[in-house]
Amino acid sequence: MKKFILTLLVVTLTPNLSFALDAAVKGFIALDALNYKKIERTQDSLNIGIAVLDLKIFAEQDNMTAAMKLNIDGNLSVQNNLFEEAYATYRGFKNFKITLGKGVVKFQNLHWGVIENTYQDGGTVLESENSWRKISNKALVSLAYGNKGLGFTNTFTLWGDSQEIQFDEKGNPKFITSGGDGKTIATPKNITAYDTKAVPSFTTQKQLGLANKFELYKTQDWTFTTGQVYFKNKLQDKASYAIDFGATLDSTVWEFWADAIYGFTSKSPFESYTTYRKNEYFLQTGLQYHFDEYWSVLTNLEYLHVKDQAHTFTIFSQDGVFYTADSKLDKAGQTIVSSSYKIEVGGQYKLSKSSFITTGVLYEKKIVAKNGVNDLTFVKGVFNANAEAFQFVSSISFWF
Repeated sequence: MKKFILTLLVVTLTPNLSFALDAAVKGFIALDALNYKKIERTQDSLNIGIAVLDLKIFAEQDNMTAAMKLNIDGNLSVQNNLFEEAYATYRGFKNFKITLGKGVVKFQNLHWGVIENTYQDGGTVLESENSWRKISNKALVSLAYGNKGLGFTNTFTLWGDSQEIQFDEKGNPKFITSGGDGKTIATPKNITAYDTKAVPSFTTQKQLGLANKFELYKTQDWTFTTGQVYFKNKLQDKASYAIDFGATLDSTVWEFWADAIYGFTSKSPFESYTTYRKNEYFLQTGLQYHFDEYWSVLTNLEYLHVKDQAHTFTIFSQDGVFYTADSKLDKAGQTIVSSSYKIEVGGQYKLSKSSFITTGVLYEKKIVAKNGVNDLTFVKGVFNANAEAFQFVSSISFWF
């Protein structure tokens, strides 16, 4: 109450107290007028409706900027999951920018394809097995130095996951289990996952993520990037990391983009999308040619190679209780090697300054081998093994 009274007195008695606040709502919506998909060994489908919907709110005052992006397609029942991004940025120091909050960890040279997003942002008809994708919805603090005038920008980020594994008073991880009483080795409890909790901020004793992105603007119309990322939590024996190299050309006639990533991932046995050892390689290249102010053609090529070795699970005891892996987890320590590639071509017509129609086709193929065995039509934990797909899309997109 004292704080409230003091604040009220300051606001009431301070003369000429005023400030300027600029706010804006920006968004993107893509509507599929026609979206036809055909996946090998499945029925074809036709979808009409909303394809992408993003909404972001900006506010700016003096050297401070705040932004919030709604997590429209997320699980809103999870605590702190209403916003995919919610951060504030301070620009009060020359050439420096400090950002604190929740958002996207910068290290990749992400670029949209033609009718689908990149593999690095979930753009696939057949589903992909890569772990290193757009790192979003993370608690972070970042420091950026540079700008277009200096010819470069370097952004360093300290980050953590918004879902933390829970531990008991002895420092042991908590599990979500089913079946069995765990009293004997013959009746172990089945672990389905670690017990996790949504958190607004992360604890460096439990997890630590580091990332850096360097952008170079020295050559006219070109931007060259390189990025590195690192993550390890308390339970992981090995850290996960990735390195990215990218280039983008943005001129009035030509647009060109290229990206290459190598990533290594290792997760604890009962984490989501767990892996003992996963190596992945990603390549993307594409271009857009503008005939005039209204018409353009596009193409995009991507290749993804993933080698994934699973954990080998055994019965173990913790504090006198016996545990085993749930039957849904493969206990054989299988090794899966998959290669995916897709080709997109299309055309685009500009309706206005902020809206356009895109029509294009996509071909995608996935080649999978399990423990050296090829041509399997079913591999546990892999969608659409050794299949190909076609997609035709005509969509209307609008920036606002």
